[in-house]
Parts: sequence; structure tokens; C-alpha cells
Amino acid sequence: MAPPGVEARLSPAIRPLARAFAAGVMAVFLAAPAAADRSDPVRLVEGFHATLLGAMQNAEALGYAGRHRLLAPAIGKTFHLRLMSRMVAGRRHWKGFSGAQRKRFVAAFSGLVAATYADRFDGWSGQSFRTLGSAELRPGTVLVKTEVVSPGKAPTRLNYVLRRLRDGWHAVDVYLKGSISEVATKRSEYAAILRREGVDALVRRIGETAARLAAEAGE
Repeated sequence: MAPPGVEARLSPAIRPLARAFAAGVMAVFLAAPAAADRSDPVRLVEGFHATLLGAMQNAEALGYAGRHRLLAPAIGKTFHLRLMSRMVAGRRHWKGFSGAQRKRFVAAFSGLVAATYADRFDGWSGQSFRTLGSAELRPGTVLVKTEVVSPGKAPTRLNYVLRRLRDGWHAVDVYLKGSISEVATKRSEYAAILRREGVDALVRRIGETAARLAAEAGE
């Protein structure tokens, strides 16, 4: 960020460029590691949380666009977005998609996930992430239990379902407040649209939602 008073002296035309430059520099310093640690599900989640915390602590300097640039790669390294897209669409609908439709749906859903994280984690007031442990749900699938600790408030549970695939562990669902599945919520939300209007209409709607989040942030 510019020193106090400096941005105020910049012309209105230059201020957005200065903020964008500062956000870009900040994103470089906060960039996630080149490769996620997929050998251990707990370490994978904790690595993701470290990036989230960096985005929160520097939210103002980064802005929405900077948080998006920082978080999108970390999300892609932590979550198996193609598998999540298939789960969200549902087996029957996914089988009916053409190859091109699958690619567009995965791209749209991935963009919405990144936009949602950039929108939700837009500030920091002393919060931290705490890992509570993990439990095997079935062979090759584990639940990593965590919580968001906010000063003066009750902790908020945030649990991750991870699967062990050929290249290691990937998160495939998040349970908000410990019990609300993000995948199940989206599948329920999208099912009627897929039945009535089809996947192309749903892809447009998802894109509009992501664009609205950016617009509401003023970017």
C-alpha cells in the first residue's frame, strides 16, 4: 500500500493503477507454494488455511481482484474441482453433458468457487484457523475437522472431506458449521435449472453470479 497521504495526492486516473500495482506486489509476496502437499490430508488443509489467512490479513491492500489472484491457485491445488463439478451436477446430468459442456461447466464452477472465497474472506479481525483432528469415513476418504476462531465469539466449525486419488489427497467438499455440505447445497440449487433449462443456461447463470460478486466489490 502507498504511505498515508500518498494515494490521496494521486490523480483519480492514477489511483486505480496504484492500487492494482500494490495488490499485485502483495500477491507475489503472499503466493502459495508451487506444489501443494498432497501426501497428508491434514497438511493439505492447513496449507490452504495459511493462504486464506494471508488473504484475510491483507484483504484491504489486495482488494477483491488481488484476493482472487491469490486464492484461485490455492483452491485449484487443494480441491479437485472437476470431481466436485461432477458431484454438484449429479451423475445423471453429468453423463448427459457433452465433452465441451463438461469443460464449460467445470470452468464456470471453478470460477465461482474462487469468486466466493475472494468475496467471503474480505477482512481480518484477529481470526485464526485451528485443526481439531481427522477421522476416516471409509477407505480412501477422510474428514479433517477444523474451526475458525474469532475473538469474543464461539468458534465456527469448518470440516473438509478429502479423497485419496492417484496423485494424493484432494478436498472434495466443505461442511460449513460442521454439517452443511457445500456440494449438496449447490446440487440442490442447480438441479431444477438443469432439468428445466439445461447445462448451457446453468453455466451462464454461474458466470453471472461470479461477475456479480466482483461488481459488488467494485472491481
